Amino acid sequence: MKKYLSTFLGSAICGGAAFAIWPELWKSYGLMGGWLAATLIIGIMWYMNHYNGAILNPEGKVWLDQGWCIGAAGIAWGIVRFQGDISAFLLAAPTLVCCLIGGSLAGVAVWIIRSCQTRLAKEEVCHD
Repeated sequence: MKKYLSTFLGSAICGGAAFAIWPELWKSYGLMGGWLAATLIIGIMWYMNHYNGAILNPEGKVWLDQGWCIGAAGIAWGIVRFQGDISAFLLAAPTLVCCLIGGSLAGVAVWIIRSCQTRLAKEEVCHD
C-alpha cells in the first residue's frame, strides 16, 4: 500500500508542478522559459520519482508515468479552471485521441524493434 500511496503523491506533485510553474516561466521568459521549465521540472520530478523510487515502476516494465500524471493534471486543471464547462474539453478531444493513437503506434514500434533485437541476439535473421 505504501508504494501505491507514494506513486499517487509523486504523480500529483509532478502534475501540479508542471501546471503551476511551467506557464509562469513561459509567460515571464517566453520560449527560453519553456525550455527552462522543461529541464527543471521534468529533471527534478524524474529524480524524485524514478531515481529515488517514489513511483512504483516494476523492473523490466515500461510505464509512462510522468506523461500520464501531467496529462491527468492538465485535464483536472482545465475542468477546474473552466468551472466544469465540458465544451472546451470536447474541442480538445480530437487532439487527445491523436495523442493516444500516436502513443500506441510508438509502443507497437518499440515492441517490434525489441522483438527483432531479441531474435538477432539469438543469431536469427529478422526480416519483419
